[in-house]
Amino acid sequence: MDKCIYNSKFYYRLEYWRKTLKFCLSLLIILLLFLNVSDSQTEEETPKLLKVVPLSQTAIQLQFDKALEGEKVENSEIYSITPKIEVELALLDSRQNRVMLLTSQFATDKSYSLTIQNTQTKIDFRLPSENEITFGDGELVTFSGGLQDTSLKVNQDRKTRNHNAGAETTLISDPTGSVFFVAFDLYDAFEDMGIRDPEQVLDVSISLNVEETDPEIEQIVILRRVLLPWKEGRGTSDMAQENELTYNSPLHRNLPWNKSPAQAMLRGIDGDRESDYNGSEDVAHRIDGEFKIKEQGKRYTFKSDLITDAVRFWVKNPDYNYGYLFALRDGIAPIVFTSKESQDESLRPKLTIRCQTKTEAEGK
Repeated sequence: MDKCIYNSKFYYRLEYWRKTLKFCLSLLIILLLFLNVSDSQTEEETPKLLKVVPLSQTAIQLQFDKALEGEKVENSEIYSITPKIEVELALLDSRQNRVMLLTSQFATDKSYSLTIQNTQTKIDFRLPSENEITFGDGELVTFSGGLQDTSLKVNQDRKTRNHNAGAETTLISDPTGSVFFVAFDLYDAFEDMGIRDPEQVLDVSISLNVEETDPEIEQIVILRRVLLPWKEGRGTSDMAQENELTYNSPLHRNLPWNKSPAQAMLRGIDGDRESDYNGSEDVAHRIDGEFKIKEQGKRYTFKSDLITDAVRFWVKNPDYNYGYLFALRDGIAPIVFTSKESQDESLRPKLTIRCQTKTEAEGK
């Protein structure tokens, strides 16, 4: 009898510990699964550094795969560059997935490594003696923002002559005399890139996407420098607000064209001198480039020595960077280009500058 009681107690104890052990194992498995999911979610949610783009001897840009939190990434102390380079300032770009680091001076063609605190991130990079930087308003470009573009439409209806088209997704040149304007604000970018000497600029190109044109004919688009300040406006062929570009004015009501619509040009006034600007001419007399257009759905690159000279002039005189007027030359059909308002960022206007990363004086 006593033996039976003993065996019964032993059995119940054994069963108790078996169930307890089973419960603990189940709990451990659930905990491990939870930790694994949490780690995966954290890994997925943490922005990944895609690349480091050297801009100048004192600036690099970090490109991430998703949006960042400004307060965290603008803490310069989380970045470390070796050999020793001081990170003086960290700035989050308006696109939210890029960070500009302003630093002490890099040497050209020397290898550096960037690490970010509390991450496994480590990327090697080097600043080349020559650099190519793209400006525009799209995801793929190095600099965004500061781009103005708008069409100046020539209509017979005088009621529309104080309208603007700054918010439209297209830019148009047509046989009726409609033209369009494109200007890239390079003031801050020149400083970030360390471009202080015009001779650092080696060559320049502007590229635009053609949405519509007559594929049966080849037409010519020309570029002229704009000599008066203008503002693109916020409408889609609506009545202009104050200081917006229209048929009658580059700055509505406050500054009229000398000859509407932006047609005043005098031989010898070509935008090469400070005295050419803010005076009695609207655009340069000289044409800085002539380019043949035939295919639609294609990005065209506008490149010439005179376009490069224009950017060199703007390095020295940033207050006179009013960009370019684009127009048809003896065209017989409209050409429609994509503006910066396009939903497809890859189709927006872009400007590319190839430059030396240091001045001649710094290179000695």
